[in-house]
Amino acid sequence: MPPWISPPPPPPEHPLIRSYNNLKSRIAGITSLPPSTIDIILPSITAATATLTLVYVYRNFLKRYPDSNSLPPHFFRRKGLYGKVVSVGDADNFRLFHTPGGRLTGWGWLRQVPEGRKMLKGQTIHIRIAGVDAPEGAHFGKPSQPHSSESLTYLSNLLTSHNVRAHLLRRDQYERVVCSVSMKRNGILGLLGFKHDVGLLMLKSGMAQVYEGTYGIEFGKRQGMEKKYRAAEEEARAKKIGIWGLKGKYESPGQYKARFGGKEGPFTPSTAIADKGKESTGEKVKGKRGVSSSSSTAANLGEETRGRKRKIEPVTTTITTKVVKRRKSEIATK
Repeated sequence: MPPWISPPPPPPEHPLIRSYNNLKSRIAGITSLPPSTIDIILPSITAATATLTLVYVYRNFLKRYPDSNSLPPHFFRRKGLYGKVVSVGDADNFRLFHTPGGRLTGWGWLRQVPEGRKMLKGQTIHIRIAGVDAPEGAHFGKPSQPHSSESLTYLSNLLTSHNVRAHLLRRDQYERVVCSVSMKRNGILGLLGFKHDVGLLMLKSGMAQVYEGTYGIEFGKRQGMEKKYRAAEEEARAKKIGIWGLKGKYESPGQYKARFGGKEGPFTPSTAIADKGKESTGEKVKGKRGVSSSSSTAANLGEETRGRKRKIEPVTTTITTKVVKRRKSEIATK
């Protein structure tokens, strides 16, 4: 190159390389480490940080949880699950197939939600809608409450095959997950991100009432939801729609459960378990003719022992007779 022609300027340094060199110079100034050591440490720290970040994102946003027992405890009151409703079992609970990430992660076009009982067995989360209580259906021999089928039909039409977001609150005694459930609105409002609260919709339509239990009442994380729920119930009651339009004295689901929770009601698994527990402690159980389990057990053991003796005695006598006859024959031969 002729001396009167200046060399071309060096290419501009990449911003990432510039940031890396600046960071390396700062570390060298603080720790007095040689540049070769810093070139080993910095990439290692960067790779470890990236790996931990990916693991965190996967576990919290991309991992699919098949059932309620697989949910981490720290998710409750902090996380929500997005998924598809595959079935509605009662008027205030349903089964959710967790689809983390939704369509962004391929659900609905690359990956499909399975169908059928066999395919869905052990793959769904049992959700209990928080803050509401709907009329009870017929279970374990108990009759159904009035308007239970209408409430069930309403919830089935509202949720089945639709995507919802369930905000986790707690587990109940039936291993269900109590959640405040929201679903996307139709039309422009849905595109703008506005959602319906499922419990509030049920209360407004008179398909349920506000939960009246004394333990575990939940209304979600948002402030003022209990007030909204009670106002919606009062509005439906004033309009006499749904359960509030029934003729005769109204029995709430809580009163219905209390009425059939004792021994006077039809058979329930809880009744059988309670009887079994009382029998094991020797208490008298209604319907057992006033005989405690301890005395009846002793009598049964005595009968079994006497029966065994009767069976053993003839066998022993026969063996003894044969031995005596054999000895006599041996003596006679000698």
